[in-house]
Amino acid sequence: MPPGLRGWLSRLLGIFERRRRDAQMTEEIQYHLDGLTSRKIAAGLSPEAARNAALREFGGVEQIKEISREQRIWMWPDQLWQDFRFALRMLRKRPGFAAVAIITLALGIGANTAIFSIVRAVLLRPLPYPNSERIMFLAEADKKNPSFGTFPLSLPDYLDWRRDSTVFEHLGLSRVETATLSDVPGRNPEQIPSALVTANFFQIIGLPAEIGRTFREDEDKVGGPQLVVISDRLWQRMFQRDPAIIGKSLTFQSQPATVIGVMRAEMAAPDNVDAWFPLMRRTNNGAWPKREIHPWLFAWGRLKPGVTVEQARTEMTAISARIEQAHLDSNTNTTAAVKSLMESMVGKYRLNLSLLLGAVALVLLIACANLANLFGARSAARLRELAIRVAVGARRSQIIRQLLIESVVVASLGGLLGFFIAYWSHDLIALLAPPTLSRFREVTFDGGILVFTFVLSGLTILLFGLWPAWKASRPDVQVALKSGAHGSSDSLSARRTRDWLVIVDLALTLVLLSSAGLVLKSFSRLQELGLGFDPQSLVTARIDLPYAGYRDYQKVINFYHALLGKIAAVPGVEKIAVGANPPLLATWQVTFTREGKPAPVPGQEPNVDSEVIGGNYFGTLGAPLVRGRLFTEHDTKGSPLVVVVDQELADRYFPGENPIGQRIVADADGSVSANRGYEIVGVVARMRFHAAEESQTHGVLYFSLAQTERRNLVLLARTSIAAAALEKTIADAVAGIDPRQPTHDVRSMSDRVAETWATQRLLTFLLSMFSGLALLLATIGLYGVLAYNALRRLREIALRLALGAQPGQIRALIFRHALRLLLVGCGIGLILSLSISGVLQSVLYQVRPIDPSMYLFVTLILGVATAAACWRPAVRACRTDPMIVLRDS
Repeated sequence: MPPGLRGWLSRLLGIFERRRRDAQMTEEIQYHLDGLTSRKIAAGLSPEAARNAALREFGGVEQIKEISREQRIWMWPDQLWQDFRFALRMLRKRPGFAAVAIITLALGIGANTAIFSIVRAVLLRPLPYPNSERIMFLAEADKKNPSFGTFPLSLPDYLDWRRDSTVFEHLGLSRVETATLSDVPGRNPEQIPSALVTANFFQIIGLPAEIGRTFREDEDKVGGPQLVVISDRLWQRMFQRDPAIIGKSLTFQSQPATVIGVMRAEMAAPDNVDAWFPLMRRTNNGAWPKREIHPWLFAWGRLKPGVTVEQARTEMTAISARIEQAHLDSNTNTTAAVKSLMESMVGKYRLNLSLLLGAVALVLLIACANLANLFGARSAARLRELAIRVAVGARRSQIIRQLLIESVVVASLGGLLGFFIAYWSHDLIALLAPPTLSRFREVTFDGGILVFTFVLSGLTILLFGLWPAWKASRPDVQVALKSGAHGSSDSLSARRTRDWLVIVDLALTLVLLSSAGLVLKSFSRLQELGLGFDPQSLVTARIDLPYAGYRDYQKVINFYHALLGKIAAVPGVEKIAVGANPPLLATWQVTFTREGKPAPVPGQEPNVDSEVIGGNYFGTLGAPLVRGRLFTEHDTKGSPLVVVVDQELADRYFPGENPIGQRIVADADGSVSANRGYEIVGVVARMRFHAAEESQTHGVLYFSLAQTERRNLVLLARTSIAAAALEKTIADAVAGIDPRQPTHDVRSMSDRVAETWATQRLLTFLLSMFSGLALLLATIGLYGVLAYNALRRLREIALRLALGAQPGQIRALIFRHALRLLLVGCGIGLILSLSISGVLQSVLYQVRPIDPSMYLFVTLILGVATAAACWRPAVRACRTDPMIVLRDS
């Protein structure tokens, strides 16, 4: 080290050491002076006289009345350390108070951290694609009935969009499917999620291949080569990341496809598929070129720089309007729906997560109000101590600093414990979260969440620590020093503030309890809803037969007959059937007209669900036949075409008529050039096909598997065997018929039903838990205020008892105070609950957002909690010994 720098550092350290010794000496003098002053106050002198007398006894130390600013700077770290140690000693002396404060804050912060971690993962975390905010998801919608949601677009509509749009750099298509991957050495055939995409799809997403390449435009055409790009997951799982996979041929759907690339691990569009195939090479079938056919195609676009989502919506709406005018027979009332990719993925969860975030914010406010009351009461109990410190010269800033440091210690410990509570709750929340969105399972507790936790802890210090510290730093010294052991120098404003904090607790708790009650009632209605079929003991398994291997439809018929025979022979299997689109797996809708009736206005044809069935379908599902007959073995490809309808369709489109024998015209399989006529032979009870909470249904047409071609089948088995145990049996049966054919998605129907409730279940569970937590905190807060008030009024209570008051009158004194707080809190809470009823409406099912019976029930719960909080303080007050209290006062 250079000599000059060494000398400079030595002088600096010397100055620091001298200043530190001066500060320590001054602090020791101040300490002895404070002790002498306290003893003279105890001897009866006024604070000012005691201070002057102490200074005269010390002699020549008048300078310590005003410690220099320079010394205070040097003393600051030592003072902070001493204040911190003093705070720990004070909390250690009151372990009950410290435990209640830390746990209260930990519960509030833990709940907020847990929900924020979900909100960040689901709503705030950007997609892993370059400039992902410019990626749009496009579909078609009914412009007269927006509540119907979006639906796939037709291929001709997409081609018109692509030709006429000017706002997109690229506009592509995708269609999600499954594909059978077979002939991989050492592995059984597997059904993997796949997608057909246009060549520019990967440019829209903005991610290049990890190895290899993606499709070229000249390859994405009718007659183009059969190519495939696989995911990083599939590359790792089945090929151990072997780079030689590029150029190899894999067998998908019984046909060879050449692997030309592996996508990066971040690639998860669309729907986390594992293989991408060129789409346009499939467009030469007879159905896709028809504008009225919507073969599950959805569009993706990347906005040009500077173009907004609103500009894109405006242009696409105008293009759709021109298409509608040109093609009234197929596009009447059809418009384009444009959303950002993020919004299309998470939009339906935004309201529920926002409600949960608001709920935990209320819980934290309740916790902070409780802590403010706890610290306020504790500061009031220490007013005599604080007054002495003021009398001996302590500055207001010193008292505020000391009390805030105690709050900082509590907030830090509470925040740390809250972080661990949030971390431990992660698995439970992930278990209850909707399984359809992987972002719920990607919650991480990293440095960002830790920073959020401690920022939240810092904010709570301002919410619960500043007011008590501010009030306690301005004691009335004379009143505080004269107050007895059971007296109080509380000001009227401090007592009112504590009462209002309890009122806020009660009001916010009523809001949470009433909201949770309504959501719980809604969820109960949802679970009690009749599905029209019995999901219990019903196992489902998907089997997608490749067209290349089952081009001859008789092979499909032979396959399903053989499969039903094998599964029916399994012990424990009671009934067996197959369907192409059974309840909760329905993906196919058709339009129809009544034969011999005037054709409806283009675009207003009835749109109903279509199901193609075989075996004992209705018996397996438990749906009864209402009238007519079901399909028989005589309903074959060569016999007259027949159809079974459900009661909903019969009531809606054949009102006051017997539908049996009536004829309809429909395109049942969506692949023929002309509609065909079907005779209605039976009517069955209505079943809910799409979700337990579906509010609008339009009926179902059931076609026979022998007369309508379907290769994507769902096996339905009514059995006493669990789905997991039956899975291998089904796989072995399928392999016995076709060794290259896998099964997939083997699950119980009860699980599928529960999946439709997942979002509502998560909201109900967490909101109920948070409202229960709020009730507990509010009860604790009310108990604390009532107990402190009873202690503050102990001398008054002793006088009343000495003058002949009965215990019942003392209890009434405590209960009247609590009742006033309860009534005001419930009144304010009711107003707040009514104000948010409109927000709750969108998450409730068959429940009104304004429910007087619910508000009355919640008020009764709060009344019981208030009585419980009152009981112990009232009993203790009644047991007061007037002689002891008055003697010690």
